[in-house]
Amino acid sequence: MQCICKAGGFVSSTKYFFAAMNINKENIDDLNAVVRIQISENDYKEKVSLVLQDYRKKAKVDGFRPGKTPIGLVKKMYGMAVLVDEVNKLLSENLTKFLYSDEFRVLGEPLPNEDSPAVDWENQKEFEFVFDIGMAPEFELNLSKRDKIKWYKVDIAETLINDQIENYAKKFGSFEPAEISEADDMVKGDLTELDENGAQKEGGIVAIDALVALNTIADKEAKDQFIGLKPGDELKVDILKTFPNETERATLLKIQKDQLDDISNTFLYTIGEVSRFAPVPVDQELFDKAYGPDQVKTEEEFRQKIKEDLQSQFERDSFYRFNLDTKEKLVKKTSFELPNEFLKRWMLATSKDENMTKESLEEEYPRFGEDLKWQLIKDLITKEQKITVEEDEVKTEAINVARSQFQQYGIYDAPEDQLIQFSQSILTNEDEQRRIKERIAEDKVISFVKEAVKLDEKIVSVDEFKELFK
Repeated sequence: MQCICKAGGFVSSTKYFFAAMNINKENIDDLNAVVRIQISENDYKEKVSLVLQDYRKKAKVDGFRPGKTPIGLVKKMYGMAVLVDEVNKLLSENLTKFLYSDEFRVLGEPLPNEDSPAVDWENQKEFEFVFDIGMAPEFELNLSKRDKIKWYKVDIAETLINDQIENYAKKFGSFEPAEISEADDMVKGDLTELDENGAQKEGGIVAIDALVALNTIADKEAKDQFIGLKPGDELKVDILKTFPNETERATLLKIQKDQLDDISNTFLYTIGEVSRFAPVPVDQELFDKAYGPDQVKTEEEFRQKIKEDLQSQFERDSFYRFNLDTKEKLVKKTSFELPNEFLKRWMLATSKDENMTKESLEEEYPRFGEDLKWQLIKDLITKEQKITVEEDEVKTEAINVARSQFQQYGIYDAPEDQLIQFSQSILTNEDEQRRIKERIAEDKVISFVKEAVKLDEKIVSVDEFKELFK
């Protein structure tokens, strides 16, 4: 299979006419051009007159009834502002039409030419505006089986399946009562603030059923005093040493953070309960919880199902890695130039980063240039292969996004109607909808490349695969 794609092309010097307006493009080279727009009095005169007539109807001027202000006075008061506004409207509308109607593709946005003539709004009737533009380069992309790109396949080792089974068992596990506390246990009890004499502080803090996860206590000495205890035991706790995080300490004592400065550091903790996390056994109940009732009947089937899930997961990760390698490969393969100096000017002119300087831009620009080249390559493939994004695909992907967000919060079995409702709210965000469309289109581009080139398959371990993303 071979794909030969071609983009670009330019006209050396061409005149265009929009609304009787003269627009001339002069090419400096293949990537840079100057656009001259000439606006004559006939282009704007009627529009300015209509706006001023409208102003006259609405103007409130002392000594004149509404709508009776002499047009000469209205022109004197508002004529200059209306002229500037209407000429700029004409300029913007026609420049936009021109840029979207021509055969070339503009990169960035037009920038005022540094040698543009100054405008004398009071005396001029004819205006000329000059803009610099940067154009997309002409290039070809020839893809064939002679092109090799790495495709990584992760070896699903038995240890990986065992780890996943352990994760499932823990996921559906629960805390159960224990007699004596150990390092990973949970204890619940009452915290009582003590005074400097070790007695209960008058008016001090008493936190009932304060829950402490022992594996979250970082200080070894503080943690050790919680181990080997049973319900009814007491211990004195240095609350600041044991719980140095203010938010965690305030939550434990059930007070506001601004109250922490007024309490003592020593508390008496009376153990009420000790509980220990117990994973569920690997049996039919776990199979049903993991994959639904009667979907898996034996441990062998359970292991096979987990293996398939892991393969599917790593397949997606492999596709993402292939995406990164494809970008690097194709950008190097095409090796076309960009209107770099123009783009740097444009980035400086439009940047929202107040701290951006020419020096910092020089550091940032190589990454920008690589991304822009990749975007041009993707656009070329999209055009040549007639890649489109359908509405149903956007809806389906939005549901997948919703499902992923639920799963981030540990909800793996969200009802379908809830996913659909949440996905619809996602699509009301125009930026999110645009990102989803771009992701779908890019996946289609990468899928096309995957079919067009030769896959250099390499089997790697999970650890080796993770190293690829560092």
